[in-house]
Amino acid sequence: MKPEFIKITSHESMPISILSLYLLAFPADERRPCHHLFSLIDGGEPAFDFRVIYAGGRIAGFVTTWDSGEFLYIEHFATLDHMRGNGIGGAVIERLREESDKPLLLEVELPDSGPMAVRRIDFYRRHGLEPRYSFEYMQPPYASGLNPLPMVLMTSGDIELDSAREFLYSRVYKARG
Repeated sequence: MKPEFIKITSHESMPISILSLYLLAFPADERRPCHHLFSLIDGGEPAFDFRVIYAGGRIAGFVTTWDSGEFLYIEHFATLDHMRGNGIGGAVIERLREESDKPLLLEVELPDSGPMAVRRIDFYRRHGLEPRYSFEYMQPPYASGLNPLPMVLMTSGDIELDSAREFLYSRVYKARG
């Protein structure tokens, strides 16, 4: 199934199933509070996009991205349970590559954090992203009271990882590292 993207430009137009997926698919330490997300969607950051994924005319999931100018950072990506296993995830990665002439960057949990982390890393590897294990990376907390998390950066091409980390810390997380 070839995915279609619909950009959400007002949080009020976000399907409730997508908001629920965002809250269920990512633990609190791995997502921003809803009011921060809504502010971004409503125009708070021009580099940010929130897109609902449709496949076969049905809502399939969502992807959030940041365009750094040098790379496309995939911040959050999730599909609805009943839509998994249909090739939608891989097709979304390919569609993002087609739309952008930039390498892709994303964060994943460390492989020793569990079998789902290993499955995620394997999925992204099958779709052309490589883990950069030699580069130490800590995801800053999204908000006060949340925890920083050790993560692995994965890339689809040559990305200067120190400058990528600076972009993530200063623009995505608005933190100092």
